[in-house]
Amino acid sequence: MVSVVFLVLLFPATLGLGQEEEVPEKPHNLRVFTRYDGAIAVAELLWHDDSTNELGFEVLRSENGGEFQVVGTVGVNSNHYDDKIGKYVTGPYAFKVRAFNRAGRSEESNLVSIWL
Repeated sequence: MVSVVFLVLLFPATLGLGQEEEVPEKPHNLRVFTRYDGAIAVAELLWHDDSTNELGFEVLRSENGGEFQVVGTVGVNSNHYDDKIGKYVTGPYAFKVRAFNRAGRSEESNLVSIWL
């Protein structure tokens, strides 16, 4: 599997992918809802997918004003991600989402925040 991915990245034209691919459109209208599964805080993220050429989406989270880190990925045409933040957590959390494909990453969605 790794060698096939490697070949696609190095030699896309040889596999019929010779056309230049554009970076996908950014997701928009990101929303966040909070729920608890027992003591585990879950941030439920929903967004609108405007792109037609993405391979998936990266979900980014910032804790307590820190740097954003990728905390999860979902596949093509997804518009939902549940981030199980953890047990007995408090503080501010911010989220954004971006689409990706072989050409790169889209701009980031709007930013949403919650306080746990």
